[in-house]
Amino acid sequence: MLTIVLSRRDFREADQIISCYTKAKGKVELLARGVKKITSKNSAHLEPFSLVDIEIAPGKGIGHLTKVQPINYFSSIRNDLQKSLSAGYVVSLLDKILHVGEKDERIFELLFGWLEHLNFQFSIFNFQLLDGFIVKLLNCLGYDITQTGGLSLELKKDLELLKNSDWQVISECANQITGNDKLHQFIYNFLVERLERRVVDWVK
Repeated sequence: MLTIVLSRRDFREADQIISCYTKAKGKVELLARGVKKITSKNSAHLEPFSLVDIEIAPGKGIGHLTKVQPINYFSSIRNDLQKSLSAGYVVSLLDKILHVGEKDERIFELLFGWLEHLNFQFSIFNFQLLDGFIVKLLNCLGYDITQTGGLSLELKKDLELLKNSDWQVISECANQITGNDKLHQFIYNFLVERLERRVVDWVK
């Protein structure tokens, strides 16, 4: 089962609960037995924002992770502090706002495509990519930010660019977007209002 790891947390002495977003089932939480042991082969493959193929066995109350096959560790992201922090922020946010059992292949493809682009991006990272991810994620969740009432023409144009453009265009559009700080603050406030919960500002 194709999976992107969202988080891992300790459970008992040597076990962990692994939170994942799968293409087939959406968000799942799985018990990984013995993964904290030094001899565990799976531990390195279960870092957040790793792409893996997994096998699951039924368990009492929670599925058991029985096999992990690494596909993409996104090494270039991990070797760049800013990229790594940004990817960590995104998977942590998804883990926080998505519920177990909720499935949307668009979210999986959105996350995978964003990580792939970030991994191969050689230019200096800009937060436009994070703003763009949030706009696209909100759209998947049913919140079209471009339809907000009272938008100025410039703000609406910039939001539509983030919503409809691919990652390469968004990476290169920093100079085309007017009022980056204002745009970011609008996106952040919109996210907080729709989720009705505290969310860390990804620029601060």
